[in-house]
Amino acid sequence: MDEKKFQEIIRFAIDKEIKSFTFYTEATKVAKYSGAKDLFSDLAQQEVGHRKILEKLDMGKIAQAKIEKVPDLKISDYMVDAEFSPDMSYADILRKAMKMEERALKLYNDMKEKNKDEDLMKLFTFLANEEAKHKLRLEKIYDDEILK
Repeated sequence: MDEKKFQEIIRFAIDKEIKSFTFYTEATKVAKYSGAKDLFSDLAQQEVGHRKILEKLDMGKIAQAKIEKVPDLKISDYMVDAEFSPDMSYADILRKAMKMEERALKLYNDMKEKNKDEDLMKLFTFLANEEAKHKLRLEKIYDDEILK
């Protein structure tokens, strides 16, 4: 793969991680309960971790990455996205977060499908897998705490 193209994709992915970090940080500030604050704070820190992984990433590491099958509960598929606001409820923040992760997952899967380059396909598979893990975590929480 062309090094310039690889670096461009990495910068794009890092920018998405920064935006996700910002969202989860804001969600932490507006969450009313300590459990919700802890959840969003943890997700923000995971985004920092993803950013660090991406900043140090090379295709050798991507080739060695273990890609596990992540189930999709599809809960977010039936939701409408909303604009973030400081007065959002916990359920609304979860819905917003699920839609955000769903869009990121779809983007990386679409990019993977549109590429013929094997290295790029591995990179997009890796990135999609990371987003799928967050989406699943949020959907499980939503299912357990909101839909119960």
